[in-house]
Amino acid sequence: MSESEAFPPLFDEFDAVAPAEWHEHVRSDLGGTSPEAFLRWSSLEGVSLPAYLAPEALREALHTDPEGGHPPLARSGDGPANTWTVCQPIGHPDPEVAGEHARAAVGGGADALQLAPPFLHAGAPDTAPRPADNLAPILDGIDLADTPLHLGGGSAAPPLYALLREHLSGTPADPSALKGSLLFDPMAAVASGADPAQAFSLADDLAADAAELPHFRTVTVDTGPYHDAGASAVQELAAALGALAERLARSTERGLPLPALLDNLQVHVPVSTSYFVEMAKLRALRLLVPQVVDAFASETGASLSVAPADVFVHATTSRRVETIYDPYVNMLRATTEAMAAALGGCDALTIRPYDGAVRPPDEFGLRIARNTQLILRHEAHFDQVADPAAGSYYIETLTDRLAQRAWAQFQDLEAEGGIVQALRTGTLQAQIAETRTERRRALDERDQVLVGTTHYPALDERRRDDLVTRRASSANGDSPASLDASSTDALRTALRDGHAPQDVASALQSDSSGIDPLPQIRLAEELEAIRLRTEAHAESHDGPPQVLLAPLGPPAVRSARSNFCRNFLGVAGFAITEPLKFESVDAVADAAVEKDADTVVLCSSNDSYADLAPALAAALADRDREALLGIAGAPDDIDVDDAADFFVHQGSPLKETLEMLQDRLGIDVMSDP
Repeated sequence: MSESEAFPPLFDEFDAVAPAEWHEHVRSDLGGTSPEAFLRWSSLEGVSLPAYLAPEALREALHTDPEGGHPPLARSGDGPANTWTVCQPIGHPDPEVAGEHARAAVGGGADALQLAPPFLHAGAPDTAPRPADNLAPILDGIDLADTPLHLGGGSAAPPLYALLREHLSGTPADPSALKGSLLFDPMAAVASGADPAQAFSLADDLAADAAELPHFRTVTVDTGPYHDAGASAVQELAAALGALAERLARSTERGLPLPALLDNLQVHVPVSTSYFVEMAKLRALRLLVPQVVDAFASETGASLSVAPADVFVHATTSRRVETIYDPYVNMLRATTEAMAAALGGCDALTIRPYDGAVRPPDEFGLRIARNTQLILRHEAHFDQVADPAAGSYYIETLTDRLAQRAWAQFQDLEAEGGIVQALRTGTLQAQIAETRTERRRALDERDQVLVGTTHYPALDERRRDDLVTRRASSANGDSPASLDASSTDALRTALRDGHAPQDVASALQSDSSGIDPLPQIRLAEELEAIRLRTEAHAESHDGPPQVLLAPLGPPAVRSARSNFCRNFLGVAGFAITEPLKFESVDAVADAAVEKDADTVVLCSSNDSYADLAPALAAALADRDREALLGIAGAPDDIDVDDAADFFVHQGSPLKETLEMLQDRLGIDVMSDP
């Protein structure tokens, strides 16, 4: 049986429809609104795609083959496959527990391990083992020839590498069999506050030291600092290209051969929840890196070529969108991010534990993170098709648009003198700050939602006692600034002398670099601080402030506004009583006395407020119930004279409104959440 007989055409029974006819039919169904206006969407990336796309879109995307040839982002091989390495982060502060996690990960399906701080600690000088000794319980039983080991954590990666070299020197293991990578990008360190000369010098020294490790990548471009500061996908891509150009220029000037640099190159990329954008971001990255390499090779006269499929991409789920409240939702966010990373063609993927923003990882969080990838591989079959997004009008077009905008921004960076100069002048920080402000504005105005934190909160949840504060400590009391971190040998010497890895990492930071470091944020932090403030108040008082919702009047509007107020005010952690309805203002006032309510919020129709609000204010006064009186609705649409203390409505800024209520309720501002 021929293939055409086995799989007959699916749509031959339908008549072809001309685009203009289809467009007019959709416009009619939408009541005269064009599909472009109805489906208009603008992202932070400044990329707006048409409401619908046709095959012609592939001809406009320069990287695609409209004739359906081999997908340019897929590796050529014996068969189609989308293979990636399942990487498990190991970051518990107790080395014994971290070792248990590492062995459970390898036994439970992880292909690789990523050591990430904080997992090494040092106690008092007279009792603490040498820091290198702490690696033994972590790596005990792990065959590093079979299990790749990635050393992550930004500036913490160099001391981790030095620790690993110290550890291997005391074992019969063959260093040349070591697999994995060093996730240290000197440009990322500079963006986080390191001195450029020292950071790049150390990176080259680390690469030279690892020359005998043929399966261990040491040249990394890390977009984490820009992502964690709130950058858009386009800004991340442009920064990645700027960092790559800077590394290639500085390293080759110091005598490192370009082919060796490229053979060891990897790009470490956080992936957030904007599903299609993040998928296209990884694909655009593969298109752009070869362009930088080609341009650099032409300038240096080197004869080499890098194909998009040759770019090694290590993706990590985003810390930026994690929340401490309703942390189980982080599992769902990570699943979306992991799907985007896998479909975007990552080579390795690390999923952060769902409670990583709350406390050190435990076995449950690690197992869920690991199994998320295993389900995508074994049950969802994400590994069966190479570049599954190839040929998609939407994703190919989005990939092309992101690549074009990122390349233009990269050229702007180069025109300014390179990414280091853009950081020195503050240009890059300012651009990312604008995007960060827009992200926070979208949350504050509820255009964007973090489920469980900025919307649909779990009212009884408490997190203040769960939070674990992580602070670095010096084992010998010396200031990190006094440590030498200029070379691999210096790092190993400092660690042999008993310095904590955290302090060795801190020695890379510089107050004299002339560069303002990018902040590391979680988008939910400012709104979480509001709820933590309420929790602190509840600990020193008889619980949190009591809010009574007062649904009166027409059923539909009172119910809708009551639900809205519950979700809005619940973000602050107030105790909310939400009856189905009240029959009168006297019943509301009686309930306010019974519940000892600090705030009463009327939920009714705009027309009803003129009578209900003054009557309720009088009823509360008659019962000596000093409670704030709120109105669910916009003040411009409501006339209640001075009866109301505040209004809550769709246009209310979340942070400003909740902080105002906390101030009015006498909730003290915390100095330290």
